[in-house]
Amino acid sequence: MSDILSSSSLKHLSDHDLIAQALLGASAAFGELARRHGSSLRTHLRRMGAQGPDADDMAQEAFVAAFERLSEYRADGPFVNWLKMIASRRYLRKLRKTQKYLFVDDMQAFEPAPDIHEHRASEGRTYDLDGALSQLKPTERLCVTLNFSGGLSHQEVATETGLPLGTVKSHIKRALASLKSSLGAVGNDRAAI
Repeated sequence: MSDILSSSSLKHLSDHDLIAQALLGASAAFGELARRHGSSLRTHLRRMGAQGPDADDMAQEAFVAAFERLSEYRADGPFVNWLKMIASRRYLRKLRKTQKYLFVDDMQAFEPAPDIHEHRASEGRTYDLDGALSQLKPTERLCVTLNFSGGLSHQEVATETGLPLGTVKSHIKRALASLKSSLGAVGNDRAAI
């Protein structure tokens, strides 16, 4: 089946069509999904706090897990969100094993500023979202990334992290205030967060 589909024809298919082809045995279709969403998944993991090589490895592991469980995808949201949830859970499991004090509120940032920055220009201004995220406390960064990039509700963030709902809401509120300050959002001037 994979020989029938050319890489140029795959680029024009929707995610749902690619998933259908992959479920029929077209590995090239899943390869196109990985090509299409790999960068977004690695960026999501880096914004959660994963270092570059770890983010790359976890993204690859998430794609393998997604391929193995592709029949479980219910198409109740964008495929990339399902991938981000798989990757987020893997990252959280790794943190629980290696970062004993991750969820301690006064912990300082445990990594240098990321080496990959996304700059957004708005009205002649440049925003460094990744740099601003790196200035947050790890739990704030994790909560706000799961909420916005991962598309999780506050309750879902609480469930995934094991933190109380009120604590999650507080972390997200503080993180947003810090991000707005770092990105130069003042008054009605809203930065793209």
